[in-house]
Amino acid sequence: MRGSNQAVLTVTAPAHLDVAALTAEGLTVTLVDDQTAFETHIIPGQKTGTPFWTILGLALLGGLILNLMPCVLPVLSLKLMSVLGKSGKGLREVRLGFLAASAGILASFMVLAALAIGVKQAGMSVGWGIQFQQPVFLALMIALLTLFACNMAGLFDFRLPGTIGDRAATAGNGRDGLLRDFLTGAFATLLATPCSAPFLGTAVGFALSGGTVEILSVFAALAVGLAAPYLAIALFPAVIRFLPRPGPWMGYLRIILILALVGTAVWLATVLAATVGLENAVAVAALVALAAAALATRKIEGSRLGRFAWPLSGLLAIAAVAAPLTFHETARPSVAGAASDASGIVWRPFDEAAIPGLVREGKTIFVDVTADWCVTCQWNKKAVVESAEIAGWLTGPNVVAMKADWTQPDAAIADYLARHGRYGIPFNIVYGPEAPAGVALPELLTAAAVRQAARTADPETEFAAAE
Repeated sequence: MRGSNQAVLTVTAPAHLDVAALTAEGLTVTLVDDQTAFETHIIPGQKTGTPFWTILGLALLGGLILNLMPCVLPVLSLKLMSVLGKSGKGLREVRLGFLAASAGILASFMVLAALAIGVKQAGMSVGWGIQFQQPVFLALMIALLTLFACNMAGLFDFRLPGTIGDRAATAGNGRDGLLRDFLTGAFATLLATPCSAPFLGTAVGFALSGGTVEILSVFAALAVGLAAPYLAIALFPAVIRFLPRPGPWMGYLRIILILALVGTAVWLATVLAATVGLENAVAVAALVALAAAALATRKIEGSRLGRFAWPLSGLLAIAAVAAPLTFHETARPSVAGAASDASGIVWRPFDEAAIPGLVREGKTIFVDVTADWCVTCQWNKKAVVESAEIAGWLTGPNVVAMKADWTQPDAAIADYLARHGRYGIPFNIVYGPEAPAGVALPELLTAAAVRQAARTADPETEFAAAE
């Protein structure tokens, strides 16, 4: 079928092989076309039969938990200043502001859903957060973060156009008006995508493996979950009255929050450097910095350049976002061969075809699908994988650590994730003699979960014996 990259093959298995055996051992499939042959090892999947309403509930809960994840922390600065700015204002204004933010979240999720549907219909790989693999998107996010930092610094104000802006001004929304609230919600959605959370992987996997209705429904539930704090205040705006009144202390808080936004932009620049090279990433960052400097000239009294600040800043920002189109992506170092990290773990580049052979040799294999832009992946790495206990196990003679780096697009990794029912990262799985099909781990790793998976994969492993 045009636009599809899937095929259904029905095989009648021998009577002595039940579903459990097939799932545990897997199948070796050989496809032959004239003089060409292709062989791969597959794991037969089973439909879980999870009710659709349960999936929607998981999506709602996953979206709610996203508010607590590191990805969304920079946006909390925008939320906090917006809330404090509304302290002492009318309940109607408070309600409209938080409804506008909720609308921004919902609209952004619907755009993401539409993009996912379009990409899937085109037969391309689709996944949660994969837009961060694109240098142009990274440059856009760097520019947007800087834009919000400039707005918080008072270099310019968001204004609604035309009669809408007049009505907002009449209502008293001012510079913390509806446009800013809407954009804050949309921005929260964009920054949430490189994060994963409990229940999120299950819901997104169900959606992206389904059709249009499933994708739209699950993404809408995620939006409602992420927007829940906004909606709660919109329903009960009187809680604003319990917040402290604005005062001089807000100036110091504003500086801290500006630094948080700028710090996030710098982090994204390092991710961009891993994709297009350090020199090119510095060039993008310099263009964005010049755009911010151009805006700053508006505050210099008598500055002739200030009259041209907006067009000049806009041109510089456009140049920064478009620049990656002229760059060549750099090869990831891990592709060339094994490399060790600061904890002493020697990571082999991901090679799915080698896993069955290593298992037959009695090895335990730990696969880490990660990316520089995946905040949850970095948390797992620092908090669990590189801890003394887990790192000690991974450096054992009978354990093989494999890293699948998804910082840049990789069809093999995307296919590997899809066959395990995952459409986002982090994804970790442990293979061993007792679990040749692998034991998948949760998105948020814990040492206990890794120990249990290692014990299941190979009860004789040194890690399990050391407990």
